[in-house]
Amino acid sequence: MAAEDQAWRTFIEGAVYPDDQAPWRDDPAYAIILEYPGLRDSIGGHVAPALHQALGLVKAMAQVDVLDRLRANRPAHGLCLGFGANALEPYDVLTVFGLDRVHGYEWIGAQVLEAARFLHMKEDARLAAKIRLHHATVSDLSALADRSIRVIYTANMFNREIPMRADTFERALHELLRVLAPGGFVFSRGSAGVLEQRLGQSCRTLLDTPLVSVFERGEPGA
Repeated sequence: MAAEDQAWRTFIEGAVYPDDQAPWRDDPAYAIILEYPGLRDSIGGHVAPALHQALGLVKAMAQVDVLDRLRANRPAHGLCLGFGANALEPYDVLTVFGLDRVHGYEWIGAQVLEAARFLHMKEDARLAAKIRLHHATVSDLSALADRSIRVIYTANMFNREIPMRADTFERALHELLRVLAPGGFVFSRGSAGVLEQRLGQSCRTLLDTPLVSVFERGEPGA
């Protein structure tokens, strides 16, 4: 295949595994997603409108201007967890928050490939450096350094329809908090509340609504 036909692969960092060879292939939640992919499609389309609304609510209700905070702390990197069928979700996170780079994590290989193709179709040579896609699981963010992420966005992952084992959840929570920088933010949509409950123990709750919750990690010593 011609090199130009594979140019979209520059968005992908690391390997993309066949379904039956993924390191997480024994995870029950992964098996359910493979069998019923529509479970991850209940929050679909562009996420930009929801993010803009959440930013406005946080500014009005918590008196926190997230965008100003991000502009004051460069470089600002983001993490988009489990974008699923929303191929342009990492792009929306990049542009809405004005970030320097976004890492998109997804454990369904076909959706990583689809996202790379969609991003390549935007014909912006800068995007491959700004958006890095990983075929990986939320419980292993080892490609990311400690305290390197200023914004985490996750949608429709931590819910009752896709049961996550207790040990997987604990590892995922540990990884989220490991990579989240002091003063960083977590935006969560479509969760059953268990993630929010645990984040509330170590982060300040800026917004808590049925549609979206926002948390801020305190600065050291605060």
